[in-house]
Amino acid sequence: MLLVEFTINATLNRISRQGRALTHWWDNKIMSFSSPQLRVKYTHGGFANMSFGSITLIPDLFTDDWPPPFSCPVSVKYTETTEAAAETLFEGNCHLSSINREGITYNFYGTQYENSAIVGDGTVFNNNLDIVAAWFCHADRLDLTLDTTYSRASSPTVDYTTSSDQIALKLFSDITAFFSHCFYIVGSTLFLVDMLLDNGSRTVTEFDFMPSDYFINTPLAQVVGSNTEFTQESSYEYGTIKNVTEYCTNQAQVETALSNILTISNKSGCRLKMPFAGDIPSIGEKISWTDTSLGVDTDVYIRCRAVQYNFDSEEVIIEGEGVLT
Repeated sequence: MLLVEFTINATLNRISRQGRALTHWWDNKIMSFSSPQLRVKYTHGGFANMSFGSITLIPDLFTDDWPPPFSCPVSVKYTETTEAAAETLFEGNCHLSSINREGITYNFYGTQYENSAIVGDGTVFNNNLDIVAAWFCHADRLDLTLDTTYSRASSPTVDYTTSSDQIALKLFSDITAFFSHCFYIVGSTLFLVDMLLDNGSRTVTEFDFMPSDYFINTPLAQVVGSNTEFTQESSYEYGTIKNVTEYCTNQAQVETALSNILTISNKSGCRLKMPFAGDIPSIGEKISWTDTSLGVDTDVYIRCRAVQYNFDSEEVIIEGEGVLT
């Protein structure tokens, strides 16, 4: 069940789609809830950031606080059992969008790190990715704790000098993507994950998911370094060409990075629809199953790269690249 802590003028309101008598009473004040989505920035990595939707509330929630305030802190949770077991999905702020007789609509805004720090012109990076990640997470910049449990064992070398002032989070996102890593932030911790590794794993059965869509991206024929002559080619002569900024100068490391981008980008993909039952896969987690609905039993796995929460239909859509056999 969906539980929302919605604070109006310093007063905490516990609300849901239906009235719920748990440790506290969660009042039925939510009319609709559009789909927020957590998604890795690029096919081959980068920052997994939350894009938020909106929530429409029954007007009488604001009877004692009229007109509705412009901004309200919010925490969105989900539980199948007790209030104490509720899993926090995301936190942030709601900003008033519209008022009418049917409902009061707020748009969601999550915690923003984009403007938290600037990396100055002429900043030199010459170390492995884990150490560079620690530099970005320092209190003077993103002020986050770093978890490298699932980063690459042989961490690639970053060799790059900035040519202008850059937003720290965007620069770090681009650096990690070049080396086929992604990262996500939970609370005050940044999790750095190798796109070629499993950030945990699970196996699901056909009782755990609904009919889902398999897709193949437009093939990449070639990945080209923007600042060098280094390239890597795939077997698809008719595919597209992708230009990327290199964040190292060593030819072998650049070509390895370009090859990894090709490998990940040219894999099969799936949008796996599952009932909203808590325990949502983490970014990078491997999910495996056998699909018996395709005419031929097909073994599938993907690594989670996006999570879309559809509260109105009580389902989640997990998207990622993987393999069908």
